[in-house]
Amino acid sequence: MNTTDKFWLLFCILFSTVGIVCLIISYNLWNKNRQIKTKGIEKMGVVIAHHQKKQIPTTTALAVVVQFMDENNQPRVFYSTTYTTPVMFQIGETVKLWYLKEKPAEVLLKGKDEWLISMVLAGFGLIFSLIGLPALLKELFRMVF
Repeated sequence: MNTTDKFWLLFCILFSTVGIVCLIISYNLWNKNRQIKTKGIEKMGVVIAHHQKKQIPTTTALAVVVQFMDENNQPRVFYSTTYTTPVMFQIGETVKLWYLKEKPAEVLLKGKDEWLISMVLAGFGLIFSLIGLPALLKELFRMVF
């Protein structure tokens, strides 16, 4: 096996691995969100502010800050980690959310928070897997036969 073949095999392994890892992470995020939505407590919250990533102060992407009352009528504040341009919800807007009774800090907002990150990772995983796996299988088949 020459150097080019070794490089190509390494490339196929790398792409396949990255694709499979992205798909696994995507599935786990989707499943976690599904669990929160099906087993969690549904509430309505009010967007009280927008916040920006501190590491990137020049970006226009914003996430929402939502205040809601938990089942014990205690006020809670949730800082979304989904940054979008334009922002998902405006200040004062009412949004549906779910949280787990035993973990009230784990909140799922209706909308892009439900699916955006898991679908982006699934897309990357699918692309990387469709590039890497067929080429890897072809190379392995070629090496064996």
